[in-house]
Amino acid sequence: MATRPRRRLALEAVGSTNTVAFEAARSGDPGPLWVTAERQTAGRGRRGRAWVSEAGNLYASLLLIEPAPLEHLQNLPLVTALGVRDGLASLPARPRPDIRIKWPNDILIGGRKAVGILTETERLPDGRRAVVIGCGVNVAHVPGDTPYPVTGLAAEGLPADLDLVFEALAGGVETALDLWDRGQNFAAVRRDWLAHASGLGEACTINLPDRSLKGRFVALDEAGRLLLDEEGGARRAISAGELFLPDRLR
Repeated sequence: MATRPRRRLALEAVGSTNTVAFEAARSGDPGPLWVTAERQTAGRGRRGRAWVSEAGNLYASLLLIEPAPLEHLQNLPLVTALGVRDGLASLPARPRPDIRIKWPNDILIGGRKAVGILTETERLPDGRRAVVIGCGVNVAHVPGDTPYPVTGLAAEGLPADLDLVFEALAGGVETALDLWDRGQNFAAVRRDWLAHASGLGEACTINLPDRSLKGRFVALDEAGRLLLDEEGGARRAISAGELFLPDRLR
């Protein structure tokens, strides 16, 4: 992907950049295509939650068509998180803030959430699979009344120029996708992801749809699942859930 010219559709106000990207796919766009907006009126996060989308922040979605065989798509959120983290870490700042990944794909700066990532898929009428990766980055505006600590790039001493932030984020994601190599090199992504993981080796709680689990976050397995050493001594592999760390993102 890195060798291709970057294609970007820059818009003002939209309902959702993910929605616009899927509309492009249905119209035959071959991807990769970045869609950005100055503001969203119907932004959404994981599990159907609304995503506050005020002007001054970055809203960007990447459309990919058949980015990997189906069995490898489960790791795309981890790949994207690594790319976003590395892209933001390339921005100039003094002192350089601590930018980490909270499983599976939240980006934390100084232990506070600054980026949310939502990956969605759709089977197109011609049988191809469209994947859209949406990124909401708090740049100048930090939403209030959240159930967890949040921050923004400007508040952490990072540049607030949206075009500069987009170029850094897009470059990081594209580099991570190249490293991933359509799922053939997830081991390298896993290695780099773990090097920037928040809470690795620490006590944590993982909320599942029907219960909560307590234990210690010890690793990712070869399939990208979180490995939790439970308080009772068992080790459990978890493919989806919400990770909560002591004193962070309660």
